[in-house]
Amino acid sequence: MPKPTKARVPNRPNGTAARIPSSRAPMPPRVDTTSAAYRTATSRYIRFMVAMPILLVTSYYLFDRYALGHDAKTLHRIPEVDEMVKK
Repeated sequence: MPKPTKARVPNRPNGTAARIPSSRAPMPPRVDTTSAAYRTATSRYIRFMVAMPILLVTSYYLFDRYALGHDAKTLHRIPEVDEMVKK
């Protein structure tokens, strides 16, 4: 049975591979979360995210009613004349 060997690691003079290259672009400045522009953008984004599901579901049901000709759903069913006579 052969003896296990150690993995060979190339020599790194002075740890040059561990340093960040200087050609990398500098990080952009962080956004000021207390600014009025940030609050406006946040508010618009939240309104958009709340309104989109409502818009999509409403438009689906309207399309179902008007284009496909299905009846509108009601909360209370109107009794038929035959049902009223049977009582």
